[in-house]
Amino acid sequence: AGELSSLNQVKNALKSKGIDAFVVGSGDAHQSEYVCNYDSRRQFISGFTGSAGTALVVTDGQSLLWTDGRYFSQAEKELSDEWILMRSGQPGVLELVDWVVANFHEGQTVGLDPFLVSTAQAKLLQKRLAEKNIQLRCCSYNENSNPIDEVWNRLNTRPAFPCNPVTALGINTTGVSHSDKIRSVQNAISKTKAACLLVSMLDEVAWLLNIRGSDIAFNPVTIAYVVVTRTEAILFIDSNKLSPAIISHLGTDISIQPYESLCPYLSDPSRTEPVWMDANKANWGVYLSAESNTASGGVLDMASPIALMKSLKNDSELAGIRACHVRDGVALTAFLHWLETTVRESDRQITEHDVSEKIEEFRSQMAHHVGPSFNTIAGYGPNGAIIHYHAEKDKASVLGRESLFLLDSGAQYLDGTTDVTRTFHTGEPSPRQKEMFTRVLKGHMALDRAVFPAGTPGCLLDSLARTALWEVGLNYPHGTGHGVGAALNVHEGPQRISPLPDSQPLLPGMVVSNEPGFYEPGAFGIRIENLLEVVQEDALDTFQGRGFLGFRRLTHIPIQKKLLQRDLLTHTELAWLDSYHKLVWDRVGP
Repeated sequence: AGELSSLNQVKNALKSKGIDAFVVGSGDAHQSEYVCNYDSRRQFISGFTGSAGTALVVTDGQSLLWTDGRYFSQAEKELSDEWILMRSGQPGVLELVDWVVANFHEGQTVGLDPFLVSTAQAKLLQKRLAEKNIQLRCCSYNENSNPIDEVWNRLNTRPAFPCNPVTALGINTTGVSHSDKIRSVQNAISKTKAACLLVSMLDEVAWLLNIRGSDIAFNPVTIAYVVVTRTEAILFIDSNKLSPAIISHLGTDISIQPYESLCPYLSDPSRTEPVWMDANKANWGVYLSAESNTASGGVLDMASPIALMKSLKNDSELAGIRACHVRDGVALTAFLHWLETTVRESDRQITEHDVSEKIEEFRSQMAHHVGPSFNTIAGYGPNGAIIHYHAEKDKASVLGRESLFLLDSGAQYLDGTTDVTRTFHTGEPSPRQKEMFTRVLKGHMALDRAVFPAGTPGCLLDSLARTALWEVGLNYPHGTGHGVGAALNVHEGPQRISPLPDSQPLLPGMVVSNEPGFYEPGAFGIRIENLLEVVQEDALDTFQGRGFLGFRRLTHIPIQKKLLQRDLLTHTELAWLDSYHKLVWDRVGP
Protein backbone atom coordinates (compact mmCIF):
# COMPACT_ATOMS: atom_id res chain seq x y z
CA ALA A 1 0.00 0.00 0.00
CA GLY A 2 1.11 3.59 -0.58
CA GLU A 3 1.22 4.36 3.12
CA LEU A 4 3.60 1.45 3.84
CA SER A 5 5.81 2.21 0.83
CA SER A 6 6.17 5.85 1.89
CA LEU A 7 7.20 4.73 5.40
CA ASN A 8 9.72 2.29 3.91
CA GLN A 9 11.04 5.00 1.60
CA VAL A 10 11.63 7.25 4.62
CA LYS A 11 13.41 4.38 6.38
CA ASN A 12 15.65 3.97 3.33
CA ALA A 13 16.39 7.71 3.33
CA LEU A 14 17.33 7.49 7.01
CA LYS A 15 19.63 4.54 6.35
CA SER A 16 21.43 6.49 3.64
CA LYS A 17 21.99 9.33 6.14
CA GLY A 18 23.18 6.98 8.89
CA ILE A 19 20.22 7.85 11.14
CA ASP A 20 18.68 5.16 13.35
CA ALA A 21 15.40 6.93 14.15
CA PHE A 22 13.66 10.17 13.23
CA VAL A 23 11.23 12.20 15.36
CA VAL A 24 8.12 13.46 13.54
CA GLY A 25 5.88 15.75 15.59
CA SER A 26 2.45 17.16 14.80
CA GLY A 27 3.46 20.79 14.63
CA ASP A 28 4.73 23.23 12.06
CA ALA A 29 7.42 25.87 12.44
CA HIS A 30 5.01 27.81 14.69
CA GLN A 31 4.10 24.91 16.98
CA SER A 32 0.49 25.17 15.77
CA GLU A 33 -2.08 22.70 17.09
CA TYR A 34 -3.67 22.46 13.63
CA VAL A 35 -1.34 22.65 10.64
CA CYS A 36 -1.83 23.28 6.93
CA ASN A 37 -1.90 20.22 4.67
CA TYR A 38 1.62 20.98 3.47
CA ASP A 39 2.91 20.60 7.04
CA SER A 40 0.97 17.45 8.03
CA ARG A 41 4.10 15.27 7.99
CA ARG A 42 3.13 13.00 10.86
CA GLN A 43 -0.22 12.26 9.23
CA PHE A 44 1.50 11.57 5.89
CA ILE A 45 3.92 9.05 7.36
CA SER A 46 1.62 7.32 9.89
CA GLY A 47 -1.95 7.74 8.65
CA PHE A 48 -2.96 9.03 12.11
CA THR A 49 -5.11 12.16 11.71
CA GLY A 50 -5.44 13.32 15.35
CA SER A 51 -4.19 16.82 16.17
CA ALA A 52 -1.80 15.64 18.92
CA GLY A 53 0.83 12.94 18.63
CA THR A 54 4.50 12.30 17.91
CA ALA A 55 5.87 9.58 15.67
CA LEU A 56 9.29 7.94 15.92
CA VAL A 57 10.29 6.33 12.62
CA VAL A 58 12.70 3.54 13.58
CA THR A 59 14.98 2.65 10.68
CA ASP A 60 15.28 -1.05 11.60
CA GLY A 61 12.12 -2.26 13.33
CA GLN A 62 8.60 -1.16 14.10
CA SER A 63 7.91 2.56 14.30
CA LEU A 64 6.07 4.06 17.27
CA LEU A 65 3.44 6.77 17.76
CA TRP A 66 2.70 8.51 21.05
CA THR A 67 -0.62 10.23 21.68
CA ASP A 68 -2.80 11.13 24.67
CA GLY A 69 -6.04 9.72 26.06
CA ARG A 70 -8.26 11.79 23.74
CA TYR A 71 -6.95 9.85 20.73
CA PHE A 72 -6.29 6.25 21.88
CA SER A 73 -9.36 4.80 20.14
CA GLN A 74 -8.80 6.83 16.98
CA ALA A 75 -5.13 5.84 16.75
CA GLU A 76 -6.02 2.15 17.21
CA LYS A 77 -8.28 2.43 14.16
CA GLU A 78 -5.96 4.47 11.96
CA LEU A 79 -2.48 2.99 12.53
CA SER A 80 -1.33 0.07 10.38
CA ASP A 81 0.46 -2.95 11.84
CA GLU A 82 3.80 -1.28 11.01
CA TRP A 83 3.18 0.99 14.01
CA ILE A 84 3.09 0.50 17.77
CA LEU A 85 0.68 2.80 19.63
CA MET A 86 2.26 4.29 22.77
CA ARG A 87 -0.51 5.45 25.13
CA SER A 88 1.02 8.52 26.81
CA GLY A 89 0.34 8.87 30.52
CA GLN A 90 -0.68 5.23 31.01
CA PRO A 91 1.10 3.10 33.64
CA GLY A 92 4.25 1.46 32.32
CA VAL A 93 4.31 3.45 29.05
CA LEU A 94 7.63 5.19 28.50
CA GLU A 95 7.52 8.65 26.93
CA LEU A 96 9.49 9.15 23.70
CA VAL A 97 12.73 10.41 25.27
CA ASP A 98 12.71 7.65 27.90
CA TRP A 99 11.96 5.01 25.27
CA VAL A 100 14.90 6.13 23.08
CA VAL A 101 17.28 6.18 26.07
CA ALA A 102 16.10 2.70 27.14
CA ASN A 103 16.24 1.11 23.67
CA PHE A 104 19.13 2.80 21.85
CA HIS A 105 22.82 2.44 22.66
CA GLU A 106 25.90 4.60 22.59
CA GLY A 107 26.94 5.72 19.12
CA GLN A 108 23.46 5.53 17.56
CA THR A 109 21.90 8.62 15.96
CA VAL A 110 18.44 10.17 16.31
CA GLY A 111 17.34 12.84 13.81
CA LEU A 112 14.84 15.66 13.99
CA ASP A 113 13.96 18.83 12.12
CA PRO A 114 14.90 21.73 14.43
CA PHE A 115 12.25 23.97 12.84
CA LEU A 116 9.46 21.52 13.69
CA VAL A 117 10.07 21.05 17.41
CA SER A 118 9.97 23.52 20.29
CA THR A 119 13.31 24.60 21.73
CA ALA A 120 12.40 23.20 25.16
CA GLN A 121 11.56 19.75 23.72
CA ALA A 122 14.73 19.70 21.60
CA LYS A 123 16.98 20.70 24.50
CA LEU A 124 15.47 18.01 26.74
CA LEU A 125 16.00 15.38 24.03
CA GLN A 126 19.55 16.61 23.41
CA LYS A 127 20.42 16.49 27.13
CA ARG A 128 18.98 13.02 27.73
CA LEU A 129 20.59 11.53 24.60
CA ALA A 130 23.98 13.07 25.42
CA GLU A 131 23.93 11.33 28.81
CA LYS A 132 24.02 8.03 26.89
CA ASN A 133 26.30 9.27 24.07
CA ILE A 134 23.48 8.99 21.53
CA GLN A 135 23.87 11.62 18.82
CA LEU A 136 21.13 14.10 17.88
CA ARG A 137 21.33 15.23 14.27
CA CYS A 138 19.42 18.15 12.73
CA CYS A 139 17.76 17.49 9.38
CA SER A 140 16.17 20.80 8.51
CA TYR A 141 13.55 21.48 5.86
CA ASN A 142 15.26 24.88 5.58
CA GLU A 143 18.28 23.05 4.15
CA ASN A 144 16.23 20.47 2.20
CA SER A 145 17.45 17.62 4.40
CA ASN A 146 14.21 16.55 6.15
CA PRO A 147 13.73 12.91 5.03
CA ILE A 148 9.92 13.09 5.29
CA ASP A 149 9.90 16.06 2.92
CA GLU A 150 12.34 14.35 0.56
CA VAL A 151 10.04 11.33 0.16
CA TRP A 152 6.79 13.30 0.09
CA ASN A 153 8.08 15.75 -2.54
CA ARG A 154 9.39 12.86 -4.65
CA LEU A 155 5.98 11.17 -4.61
CA ASN A 156 4.39 14.36 -6.01
CA THR A 157 1.45 13.99 -3.61
CA ARG A 158 2.29 16.88 -1.32
CA PRO A 159 -0.19 19.79 -1.18
CA ALA A 160 1.11 23.27 -2.02
CA PHE A 161 2.29 25.65 0.69
CA PRO A 162 -0.62 28.04 1.38
CA CYS A 163 -0.56 31.62 0.12
CA ASN A 164 -4.02 32.89 1.04
CA PRO A 165 -4.81 36.61 1.25
CA VAL A 166 -4.59 38.41 4.59
CA THR A 167 -7.57 40.44 5.85
CA ALA A 168 -7.78 43.21 8.47
CA LEU A 169 -10.12 43.60 11.43
CA GLY A 170 -11.51 47.05 12.23
CA ILE A 171 -11.17 48.85 15.54
CA ASN A 172 -14.87 48.20 16.32
CA THR A 173 -14.09 44.49 16.50
CA THR A 174 -10.62 44.57 18.06
CA GLY A 175 -11.17 47.46 20.50
CA VAL A 176 -7.47 48.40 20.35
CA SER A 177 -5.39 49.48 17.34
CA HIS A 178 -2.38 47.41 16.35
CA SER A 179 -0.21 50.46 16.96
CA ASP A 180 -1.33 50.56 20.59
CA LYS A 181 -0.78 46.82 20.94
CA ILE A 182 2.75 47.15 19.56
CA ARG A 183 3.42 49.99 22.02
CA SER A 184 2.29 47.75 24.89
CA VAL A 185 4.73 45.06 23.72
CA GLN A 186 7.53 47.63 23.36
CA ASN A 187 6.80 48.77 26.90
CA ALA A 188 7.27 45.15 28.06
CA ILE A 189 10.54 44.89 26.07
CA SER A 190 11.87 48.09 27.67
CA LYS A 191 11.71 46.39 31.08
CA THR A 192 14.10 43.64 29.92
CA LYS A 193 17.62 43.38 28.51
CA ALA A 194 16.22 42.28 25.14
CA ALA A 195 16.66 44.10 21.83
CA CYS A 196 13.42 42.64 20.47
CA LEU A 197 10.65 40.07 20.92
CA LEU A 198 10.16 37.22 18.44
CA VAL A 199 6.43 36.54 17.92
CA SER A 200 6.23 33.03 16.49
CA MET A 201 2.74 31.77 17.47
CA LEU A 202 0.36 32.45 14.60
CA ASP A 203 -2.57 33.56 16.76
CA GLU A 204 -0.26 36.04 18.52
CA VAL A 205 0.83 37.44 15.13
CA ALA A 206 -2.84 37.82 14.09
CA TRP A 207 -3.89 39.41 17.39
CA LEU A 208 -0.95 41.84 17.49
CA LEU A 209 -1.46 43.21 13.97
CA ASN A 210 -5.29 42.94 13.92
CA ILE A 211 -5.09 40.71 10.85
CA ARG A 212 -6.63 37.37 9.98
CA GLY A 213 -5.94 34.73 7.34
CA SER A 214 -6.94 31.27 6.12
CA ASP A 215 -3.65 29.41 5.70
CA ILE A 216 -4.69 26.78 8.25
CA ALA A 217 -8.09 25.09 8.41
CA PHE A 218 -10.35 26.26 11.26
CA ASN A 219 -7.85 28.85 12.59
CA PRO A 220 -8.13 32.32 11.01
CA VAL A 221 -4.36 32.87 10.87
CA THR A 222 -1.67 33.57 8.30
CA ILE A 223 1.75 31.89 8.34
CA ALA A 224 4.18 34.61 9.38
CA TYR A 225 6.54 35.80 12.12
CA VAL A 226 6.76 39.24 13.71
CA VAL A 227 9.77 40.77 15.42
CA VAL A 228 8.97 43.76 17.65
CA THR A 229 11.97 45.94 18.43
CA ARG A 230 12.05 48.97 20.72
CA THR A 231 11.37 51.22 17.73
CA GLU A 232 9.53 49.21 15.07
CA ALA A 233 7.80 45.97 14.11
CA ILE A 234 8.89 43.70 11.25
CA LEU A 235 6.46 41.27 9.59
CA PHE A 236 8.16 38.24 7.98
CA ILE A 237 5.65 36.97 5.43
CA ASP A 238 5.14 36.03 1.79
CA SER A 239 4.27 39.49 0.45
CA ASN A 240 1.99 37.92 -2.20
CA LYS A 241 -0.58 37.59 0.60
CA LEU A 242 -0.70 41.35 1.17
CA SER A 243 -3.08 43.53 -0.82
CA PRO A 244 -2.57 47.31 -1.02
CA ALA A 245 -5.40 47.65 1.53
CA ILE A 246 -3.55 45.44 4.03
CA ILE A 247 -0.27 47.27 3.48
CA SER A 248 -2.18 50.50 4.16
CA HIS A 249 -3.73 48.94 7.31
CA LEU A 250 -0.29 47.93 8.60
CA GLY A 251 1.05 51.44 8.03
CA THR A 252 4.58 52.79 7.85
CA ASP A 253 5.59 51.61 11.35
CA ILE A 254 5.62 47.97 10.20
CA SER A 255 8.24 46.88 7.69
CA ILE A 256 7.70 43.77 5.59
CA GLN A 257 10.42 41.17 4.97
CA PRO A 258 10.33 37.77 3.21
CA TYR A 259 9.27 34.87 5.47
CA GLU A 260 12.58 33.06 4.80
CA SER A 261 14.70 36.00 5.96
CA LEU A 262 13.92 35.61 9.68
CA CYS A 263 16.93 33.39 10.50
CA PRO A 264 19.49 35.70 8.82
CA TYR A 265 17.88 38.60 10.72
CA LEU A 266 18.19 36.78 14.05
CA SER A 267 21.81 35.80 13.46
CA ASP A 268 22.86 39.30 12.31
CA PRO A 269 26.11 40.08 14.20
CA SER A 270 25.29 43.81 14.36
CA ARG A 271 22.70 43.13 17.07
CA THR A 272 24.24 43.65 20.50
CA GLU A 273 21.36 42.59 22.79
CA PRO A 274 19.50 39.26 23.06
CA VAL A 275 16.28 38.24 21.33
CA TRP A 276 13.35 37.59 23.69
CA MET A 277 11.57 34.35 22.81
CA ASP A 278 9.73 31.58 24.64
CA ALA A 279 11.65 28.27 24.44
CA ASN A 280 8.39 26.39 25.04
CA LYS A 281 6.88 27.92 21.90
CA ALA A 282 9.67 29.03 19.53
CA ASN A 283 11.13 26.33 17.31
CA TRP A 284 14.71 25.22 17.85
CA GLY A 285 15.79 26.36 14.39
CA VAL A 286 15.05 30.04 15.04
CA TYR A 287 16.43 29.71 18.58
CA LEU A 288 19.74 28.38 17.24
CA SER A 289 19.88 31.23 14.70
CA ALA A 290 19.52 33.83 17.48
CA GLU A 291 21.87 31.94 19.80
CA SER A 292 24.58 31.89 17.12
CA ASN A 293 25.03 35.63 17.67
CA THR A 294 27.14 35.17 20.80
CA ALA A 295 28.12 38.86 21.03
CA SER A 296 24.50 39.78 21.85
CA GLY A 297 23.98 37.22 24.58
CA GLY A 298 21.84 35.19 22.15
CA VAL A 299 18.40 34.55 23.63
CA LEU A 300 16.38 35.82 26.58
CA ASP A 301 14.06 32.88 27.32
CA MET A 302 10.77 34.09 28.83
CA ALA A 303 7.08 33.58 28.11
CA SER A 304 5.69 35.90 25.45
CA PRO A 305 3.79 38.82 27.00
CA ILE A 306 1.28 38.62 24.14
CA ALA A 307 -0.29 35.33 25.31
CA LEU A 308 -1.69 36.96 28.46
CA MET A 309 -2.57 40.25 26.72
CA LYS A 310 -4.54 38.30 24.09
CA SER A 311 -6.39 36.22 26.67
CA LEU A 312 -7.76 39.31 28.47
CA LYS A 313 -10.59 40.29 26.15
CA ASN A 314 -11.50 43.98 26.06
CA ASP A 315 -15.07 45.34 25.98
CA SER A 316 -15.27 45.36 22.17
CA GLU A 317 -14.03 41.78 21.90
CA LEU A 318 -16.42 40.61 24.63
CA ALA A 319 -19.35 42.35 22.92
CA GLY A 320 -18.55 40.49 19.70
CA ILE A 321 -18.11 37.16 21.51
CA ARG A 322 -21.47 37.54 23.29
CA ALA A 323 -23.23 38.57 20.08
CA CYS A 324 -21.87 35.68 18.00
CA HIS A 325 -22.90 33.21 20.72
CA VAL A 326 -26.50 34.39 20.44
CA ARG A 327 -26.45 33.82 16.67
CA ASP A 328 -24.72 30.46 17.19
CA GLY A 329 -27.40 29.51 19.72
CA VAL A 330 -30.14 30.30 17.19
CA ALA A 331 -28.44 28.16 14.53
CA LEU A 332 -27.73 25.21 16.85
CA THR A 333 -31.15 25.19 18.51
CA ALA A 334 -32.84 25.20 15.09
CA PHE A 335 -30.48 22.45 13.92
CA LEU A 336 -31.13 20.26 17.00
CA HIS A 337 -34.89 20.60 16.44
CA TRP A 338 -34.47 19.61 12.78
CA LEU A 339 -32.28 16.64 13.70
CA GLU A 340 -34.55 15.24 16.40
CA THR A 341 -37.70 15.51 14.29
CA THR A 342 -35.97 14.07 11.21
CA VAL A 343 -34.55 11.06 13.07
CA ARG A 344 -37.76 10.45 15.00
CA GLU A 345 -40.41 11.06 12.35
CA SER A 346 -38.76 10.52 8.97
CA ASP A 347 -37.67 7.42 7.07
CA ARG A 348 -34.61 9.32 5.92
CA GLN A 349 -31.31 7.93 7.18
CA ILE A 350 -29.04 10.56 8.71
CA THR A 351 -25.35 9.72 9.14
CA GLU A 352 -22.78 11.34 11.42
CA HIS A 353 -21.20 12.87 8.31
CA ASP A 354 -24.56 14.31 7.21
CA VAL A 355 -24.78 16.01 10.60
CA SER A 356 -21.37 17.66 10.13
CA GLU A 357 -22.51 19.11 6.80
CA LYS A 358 -26.01 20.08 7.94
CA ILE A 359 -24.80 21.91 11.05
CA GLU A 360 -22.59 24.05 8.83
CA GLU A 361 -25.59 24.77 6.61
CA PHE A 362 -27.56 26.12 9.59
CA ARG A 363 -24.64 28.18 10.87
CA SER A 364 -23.81 29.61 7.45
CA GLN A 365 -27.18 31.43 7.48
CA MET A 366 -26.00 33.52 10.45
CA ALA A 367 -24.49 36.98 10.01
CA HIS A 368 -20.66 37.27 9.99
CA HIS A 369 -20.20 33.49 9.69
CA VAL A 370 -16.76 32.41 8.39
CA GLY A 371 -16.66 28.61 8.86
CA PRO A 372 -16.10 25.89 11.47
CA SER A 373 -13.63 26.47 14.32
CA PHE A 374 -12.56 22.79 14.32
CA ASN A 375 -13.56 19.50 12.72
CA THR A 376 -17.05 18.66 13.98
CA ILE A 377 -17.10 15.67 16.34
CA ALA A 378 -20.38 13.82 15.64
CA GLY A 379 -20.31 10.41 17.33
CA TYR A 380 -23.29 8.07 17.60
CA GLY A 381 -23.22 5.17 20.06
CA PRO A 382 -19.70 3.66 20.42
CA ASN A 383 -18.21 6.44 18.27
CA GLY A 384 -19.20 8.96 20.93
CA ALA A 385 -16.69 7.28 23.23
CA ILE A 386 -13.86 8.25 20.84
CA ILE A 387 -13.14 11.66 22.32
CA HIS A 388 -11.95 13.38 19.13
CA TYR A 389 -13.82 11.18 16.65
CA HIS A 390 -14.15 12.38 13.06
CA ALA A 391 -16.80 10.77 10.84
CA GLU A 392 -15.61 9.90 7.34
CA LYS A 393 -18.29 9.97 4.66
CA ASP A 394 -17.97 6.34 3.60
CA LYS A 395 -17.59 4.97 7.16
CA ALA A 396 -20.00 7.17 9.13
CA SER A 397 -22.63 5.50 11.32
CA VAL A 398 -26.34 6.06 10.78
CA LEU A 399 -28.05 7.83 13.69
CA GLY A 400 -30.57 5.56 15.36
CA ARG A 401 -32.92 5.78 18.34
CA GLU A 402 -31.11 3.20 20.48
CA SER A 403 -28.10 5.12 21.80
CA LEU A 404 -26.64 8.50 22.66
CA PHE A 405 -25.37 11.01 20.10
CA LEU A 406 -22.47 13.30 21.06
CA LEU A 407 -22.09 16.47 19.00
CA ASP A 408 -19.12 18.81 19.58
CA SER A 409 -18.90 21.67 17.08
CA GLY A 410 -17.92 25.30 16.79
CA ALA A 411 -17.82 28.22 14.42
CA GLN A 412 -15.65 31.14 13.48
CA TYR A 413 -17.50 34.43 13.07
CA LEU A 414 -15.94 37.78 12.21
CA ASP A 415 -16.73 38.88 15.78
CA GLY A 416 -16.01 35.74 17.81
CA THR A 417 -15.34 32.01 18.12
CA THR A 418 -17.71 29.35 19.47
CA ASP A 419 -17.32 25.79 20.77
CA VAL A 420 -20.23 23.78 22.19
CA THR A 421 -21.02 20.14 22.95
CA ARG A 422 -24.42 18.58 23.51
CA THR A 423 -25.30 14.92 24.04
CA PHE A 424 -28.82 13.70 23.33
CA HIS A 425 -30.99 10.69 22.63
CA THR A 426 -33.80 10.53 20.08
CA GLY A 427 -35.30 7.37 21.62
CA GLU A 428 -35.52 6.13 25.21
CA PRO A 429 -32.26 6.38 27.18
CA SER A 430 -31.27 3.52 29.49
CA PRO A 431 -30.97 4.02 33.28
CA ARG A 432 -27.16 3.80 32.94
CA GLN A 433 -27.12 6.51 30.26
CA LYS A 434 -29.36 8.74 32.40
CA GLU A 435 -27.18 8.31 35.48
CA MET A 436 -23.95 9.07 33.62
CA PHE A 437 -25.45 12.06 31.81
CA THR A 438 -26.74 13.46 35.09
CA ARG A 439 -23.37 13.03 36.82
CA VAL A 440 -21.63 14.84 33.95
CA LEU A 441 -24.23 17.61 34.14
CA LYS A 442 -23.75 17.90 37.91
CA GLY A 443 -20.05 18.51 37.31
CA HIS A 444 -20.81 21.03 34.57
CA MET A 445 -23.18 22.93 36.86
CA ALA A 446 -20.74 22.86 39.80
CA LEU A 447 -18.04 24.55 37.75
CA ASP A 448 -20.49 27.00 36.16
CA ARG A 449 -21.67 28.13 39.62
CA ALA A 450 -18.17 28.39 41.12
CA VAL A 451 -17.17 31.55 42.98
CA PHE A 452 -13.48 31.78 43.84
CA PRO A 453 -10.89 34.27 45.15
CA ALA A 454 -8.97 36.38 42.65
CA GLY A 455 -5.63 34.71 41.96
CA THR A 456 -7.06 31.19 41.74
CA PRO A 457 -5.60 29.06 38.89
CA GLY A 458 -7.88 26.80 36.88
CA CYS A 459 -6.31 23.60 38.26
CA LEU A 460 -7.86 24.37 41.67
CA LEU A 461 -11.37 24.36 40.12
CA ASP A 462 -10.99 21.23 37.98
CA SER A 463 -12.15 18.79 40.68
CA LEU A 464 -15.52 20.56 40.93
CA ALA A 465 -16.41 19.14 37.50
CA ARG A 466 -15.27 15.59 38.41
CA THR A 467 -16.65 15.06 41.92
CA ALA A 468 -19.98 13.54 40.86
CA LEU A 469 -18.09 10.97 38.76
CA TRP A 470 -15.40 10.36 41.38
CA GLU A 471 -18.15 9.47 43.88
CA VAL A 472 -18.86 6.31 41.85
CA GLY A 473 -15.24 5.57 40.90
CA LEU A 474 -15.33 7.14 37.45
CA ASN A 475 -13.50 9.99 35.66
CA TYR A 476 -12.69 11.36 32.19
CA PRO A 477 -9.26 11.41 30.50
CA HIS A 478 -9.04 15.05 29.42
CA GLY A 479 -8.95 18.55 30.87
CA THR A 480 -12.16 20.31 31.82
CA GLY A 481 -11.57 23.64 30.12
CA HIS A 482 -9.38 25.41 27.56
CA GLY A 483 -9.07 29.07 26.68
CA VAL A 484 -10.80 30.36 23.54
CA GLY A 485 -9.68 33.25 21.33
CA ALA A 486 -11.65 36.27 20.12
CA ALA A 487 -12.34 35.45 16.46
CA LEU A 488 -9.15 33.42 16.70
CA ASN A 489 -8.02 29.92 17.68
CA VAL A 490 -10.58 27.78 19.47
CA HIS A 491 -7.78 26.65 21.82
CA GLU A 492 -5.62 29.30 23.44
CA GLY A 493 -3.56 29.76 26.59
CA PRO A 494 -2.37 30.57 29.12
CA GLN A 495 -5.71 29.94 30.87
CA ARG A 496 -7.04 26.41 31.33
CA ILE A 497 -9.01 24.25 33.77
CA SER A 498 -7.19 20.96 34.13
CA PRO A 499 -5.80 18.59 36.76
CA LEU A 500 -2.29 19.52 35.60
CA PRO A 501 -0.58 21.91 38.06
CA ASP A 502 -0.87 25.43 36.75
CA SER A 503 0.20 28.80 38.16
CA GLN A 504 -1.80 31.03 35.77
CA PRO A 505 -4.76 32.61 37.63
CA LEU A 506 -8.10 32.96 35.89
CA LEU A 507 -8.65 36.68 35.27
CA PRO A 508 -11.67 38.81 34.28
CA GLY A 509 -12.04 38.91 30.49
CA MET A 510 -10.71 35.42 29.90
CA VAL A 511 -12.94 32.94 28.07
CA VAL A 512 -12.77 29.23 29.01
CA SER A 513 -14.72 26.11 28.17
CA ASN A 514 -16.57 23.98 30.72
CA GLU A 515 -16.69 20.45 29.29
CA PRO A 516 -16.74 17.47 31.64
CA GLY A 517 -17.53 14.13 30.05
CA PHE A 518 -17.83 10.38 30.46
CA TYR A 519 -16.86 7.70 27.92
CA GLU A 520 -17.87 4.04 28.02
CA PRO A 521 -15.71 2.36 25.33
CA GLY A 522 -17.73 0.36 22.83
CA ALA A 523 -21.01 1.83 24.10
CA PHE A 524 -21.43 5.65 24.24
CA GLY A 525 -19.87 8.99 25.12
CA ILE A 526 -21.22 12.00 27.00
CA ARG A 527 -19.89 15.57 27.08
CA ILE A 528 -21.65 18.83 27.95
CA GLU A 529 -19.78 21.99 26.99
CA ASN A 530 -20.50 25.69 27.33
CA LEU A 531 -18.10 28.60 27.02
CA LEU A 532 -17.76 30.86 30.05
CA GLU A 533 -16.52 34.40 30.53
CA VAL A 534 -14.55 35.04 33.73
CA VAL A 535 -16.17 37.98 35.57
CA GLN A 536 -15.68 40.01 38.74
CA GLU A 537 -18.27 39.19 41.43
CA ASP A 538 -18.93 42.81 42.36
CA ALA A 539 -21.68 41.90 44.84
CA LEU A 540 -19.13 40.23 47.13
CA ASP A 541 -16.80 42.10 49.47
CA THR A 542 -13.07 41.60 49.32
CA PHE A 543 -11.45 39.23 51.79
CA GLN A 544 -7.99 40.18 53.02
CA GLY A 545 -7.63 42.44 50.02
CA ARG A 546 -8.72 39.89 47.43
CA GLY A 547 -11.95 40.13 45.48
CA PHE A 548 -13.94 37.21 44.10
CA LEU A 549 -14.51 35.97 40.57
CA GLY A 550 -17.10 33.79 38.89
CA PHE A 551 -18.37 32.87 35.44
CA ARG A 552 -20.92 34.26 32.99
CA ARG A 553 -22.37 31.78 30.49
CA LEU A 554 -21.81 32.59 26.83
CA THR A 555 -23.43 29.50 25.23
CA HIS A 556 -27.24 29.49 24.85
CA ILE A 557 -28.30 26.05 23.62
CA PRO A 558 -30.80 23.70 25.35
CA ILE A 559 -29.76 20.65 27.40
CA GLN A 560 -31.94 17.58 26.82
CA LYS A 561 -34.05 17.00 29.93
CA LYS A 562 -35.18 13.46 29.16
CA LEU A 563 -31.61 12.30 29.88
CA LEU A 564 -31.87 13.39 33.53
CA GLN A 565 -32.05 11.09 36.52
CA ARG A 566 -33.90 13.65 38.60
CA ASP A 567 -33.35 12.05 42.02
CA LEU A 568 -29.61 12.70 41.61
CA LEU A 569 -30.19 16.45 41.29
CA THR A 570 -30.57 18.86 44.21
CA HIS A 571 -33.14 21.66 44.31
CA THR A 572 -30.31 24.10 43.56
CA GLU A 573 -29.26 22.11 40.49
CA LEU A 574 -32.82 21.84 39.18
CA ALA A 575 -33.21 25.61 39.67
CA TRP A 576 -29.95 26.15 37.72
CA LEU A 577 -31.32 24.10 34.82
CA ASP A 578 -34.61 26.03 34.80
CA SER A 579 -32.84 29.39 34.90
CA TYR A 580 -30.45 28.32 32.14
CA HIS A 581 -33.31 27.29 29.86
CA LYS A 582 -35.13 30.54 30.59
CA LEU A 583 -31.96 32.38 29.56
CA VAL A 584 -31.77 30.29 26.37
CA TRP A 585 -35.43 31.07 25.59
CA ASP A 586 -34.95 34.78 26.23
CA ARG A 587 -31.79 35.00 24.09
CA VAL A 588 -32.48 32.67 21.17
CA GLY A 589 -36.22 31.93 21.36
CA PRO A 590 -38.71 33.19 18.75
